[in-house]
Amino acid sequence: MTMYDAVTTGDDAAREPGPKQQESGADGAPSPVFRERRDGTEVLTLSGDLDLDVVDEITPVLDAALAAQPDSLVIDLSGVTFADSSALNMLLRTHARTSLHLGGPLHPVVRRLFEITGIESVLNLHDSPAAALQAAARTQR
Repeated sequence: MTMYDAVTTGDDAAREPGPKQQESGADGAPSPVFRERRDGTEVLTLSGDLDLDVVDEITPVLDAALAAQPDSLVIDLSGVTFADSSALNMLLRTHARTSLHLGGPLHPVVRRLFEITGIESVLNLHDSPAAALQAAARTQR
């Protein structure tokens, strides 16, 4: 059994997850991803540095959220302090699969990466997770 089994497999995947719970990573450290459903929308809250290793840890949870076939997905980036090209790739691939809404505010390092790459003109960025959730709800109607 992996740390994601309770969140991503069996009957739990069909039900709305309960309150946000902190998972532990492979090394016992807090997981960089939390998954929950708010108002019928899948929400992932990411934190820390999003590099290749962390993106690999997030991917199973992201795939499970997408397997729930949401009309839209919210990713809260307000706790992300760094992102590299693997994080950008993950966001773009997710954007191609569903209506993706990102909530900030973005850390200055992450904001700069988005500006340099031009990704902010492609993705739906919002000032807060609440604003992202509201926009996602509007796309579901």
